[in-house]
Amino acid sequence: MKKSIRLWLVIMTMTLITACSSNKNWKDSETQTGLEIIEYAAGMEESDFETNTGVKNETFSERVYETDIIRYGELSGEYSFRKDMEVTRTDYAAYYFETSIDVVERNACIAATDKALSCVDAVLPEIEIVVLRPESYDGILVSGNRLYTSAESWESVDYIANILLAGYGEWSNYGMAYGYADYLCGKAGMGGEESGADDRETVLEGRESVSDGREPAEWEELEFRKMDNPEGYDLTLLCFDENFVSEEDVEAAKNNASLFAEWYLSSHTEEEFLELLTASGTSEGVVRAKEALKLFYEEHGVECSLTEIRYAYGGVSLDYAAACRYARFYLNKDWQEMYWEANETISENFLHQDYAEVKAFFECHAEQMGQYQDLFGFSHYNNDLMIIFTNRLSMPSTYNGVYYPDSHAIYLSAVMSLMHEYIHSLMYGKFDWLSLWKREGTARYLEIQYNAYYIVFYDGLGKYYGEDTHAQEVFSSLGSYLGRVPNINIDCRAIIDLSTYIWGETNPDMSYDAAASFVGYLVGQYGERDVIEYICSDDEYNAEWNKSYEELVQDWNRYIEENYSWYER
Repeated sequence: MKKSIRLWLVIMTMTLITACSSNKNWKDSETQTGLEIIEYAAGMEESDFETNTGVKNETFSERVYETDIIRYGELSGEYSFRKDMEVTRTDYAAYYFETSIDVVERNACIAATDKALSCVDAVLPEIEIVVLRPESYDGILVSGNRLYTSAESWESVDYIANILLAGYGEWSNYGMAYGYADYLCGKAGMGGEESGADDRETVLEGRESVSDGREPAEWEELEFRKMDNPEGYDLTLLCFDENFVSEEDVEAAKNNASLFAEWYLSSHTEEEFLELLTASGTSEGVVRAKEALKLFYEEHGVECSLTEIRYAYGGVSLDYAAACRYARFYLNKDWQEMYWEANETISENFLHQDYAEVKAFFECHAEQMGQYQDLFGFSHYNNDLMIIFTNRLSMPSTYNGVYYPDSHAIYLSAVMSLMHEYIHSLMYGKFDWLSLWKREGTARYLEIQYNAYYIVFYDGLGKYYGEDTHAQEVFSSLGSYLGRVPNINIDCRAIIDLSTYIWGETNPDMSYDAAASFVGYLVGQYGERDVIEYICSDDEYNAEWNKSYEELVQDWNRYIEENYSWYER
């Protein structure tokens, strides 16, 4: 038995600091290194070990594993796996290990995780941790109450923060999770992210014992750090990623997150902090979390605009995921915006690098989505919408996006098409979906109503003036004709109308342009709300207008002829 316990003690050298379950009979100090634990426990019977050290016997006994199979497919649809696993459970979490992961790695993971979670002064949720070989999975993903990860520094603050996301909400504010994770690491006597196993004694040196009455968060004095990039104050996941903010701002975000946890816990219980962390992952609760952060910054003399957009890990195939109250967005790592060279509103690495750019885009679209819902005014919307940015649309390459009603998902290769497809998602089921003029006419005409990222180039006129001709260039080339028609609007509707006239399209169901031109005409005559009601009606006759569908089409044809006959086909 003595030989067995010594072997397990060597395996667990770096994982047995037990500040949260200390025992006064174990020497005189609560900050022993793993080596000191071994020296003290040498020759000790296993039955005596828990009594003297506070470490449960099961840490060193043979763990019982069950076999299981895990299947998972990332939401991008481009990565999935099926793995044989072995699972074991403790009082704090369920652990799934790929079968080839050795016992040393397993025990290190379990010991560090249990040690941190044992310090949570609140009821723990169910947490599952899936550990895969780096060759199998080199990303990080939180899905529901489950964390997928490969072997890492198990005592790091980042790892503990990821566990908290699995427990308290995958969309929760990463900075809040990080700050509380740092608090737990201090409470547990863990070295944290910056320390390796050999540095444990150095890290612990000088820290005050819990017994002196000070809170663990006070062990290290933190000072608020201002950020070069004001967007970094959001403390979202991307604010901790050097791909999106500077290295200096990442360090500032970590510092400020830890300081926020200390500040909040000074006047609230840990249970209240965890309630706030959970709330930060919901569209309603994120407002509450933002207000807490805002108050924290005000006390440190910082004014900043905080976002309500939530971010989550993307796993292997995605850069990240983002969410607002209207939709969830998933960005493929290799996604390249189709029209980035022509669209002045975006950059070459659009949404992949600059957090300020990322923040502006998602906040803008959250606002625009709300405006469209207000415009249509329907009593109910399905906001469980997925929007996936991908280079591989299962459709002709001439399309920039597609909405799939069955899965309630939008796939995009160009951001200019997002609002078009979003309108489809809002209006699906409101009318006969086979009616082209209703389906595409409404989306094409209204997509520019609230679309800050729209770029106009028109294939219809481009066949005359060159492919992808920008709207203003088209009208510039028609300058002599514009002089004869001073009242013409040089806007997208005018371009649609002119394209319809050029091609002689007199039936709204002939093309997208004809459909949009017809809808635009109706809006000009009767107003947006009345036209939307007519589109969603099964009756082709409108009693209020005293017009049949055929009569409305005839009126539209006359309008096009009267206003665009100056251009000779």
